[in-house]
Amino acid sequence: MKNTTEPLKTVSVTFVNEVEEADIWILPQTEENLKTSLWGTATVSKLKAGEKKAVSVNDNADGLFIVRIIDVDGAYYAASGVSLQNGYTIRFKTEDSMYESEIEVVDENGALLFSKQAFQGVFGAR
Repeated sequence: MKNTTEPLKTVSVTFVNEVEEADIWILPQTEENLKTSLWGTATVSKLKAGEKKAVSVNDNADGLFIVRIIDVDGAYYAASGVSLQNGYTIRFKTEDSMYESEIEVVDENGALLFSKQAFQGVFGAR
């Protein structure tokens, strides 16, 4: 039987949205989370373009996370294998168009640690 008195490990990060209003999920990268389309309540809801929000997320995957984003138009973006630690910033950004969106992670000193073009698709679940 698993010991349930062990405290949950959390990671505190900041999410910066530079694209358009969106709901954001930051989930531990577990087999269960990789295979499901039911993510629960958004980590950050209705974050407008140009806004940022500090959040704490449960870490039961040794620092690896999945970032999933659904914008107001229903476009879906995702990146997996995102390593997060306290003080890091996740930035959702675009250069020229929504089709060139990226998810970046920088450390507390602003050093780029992770950058991935965010997969975009249309999210059809309700």
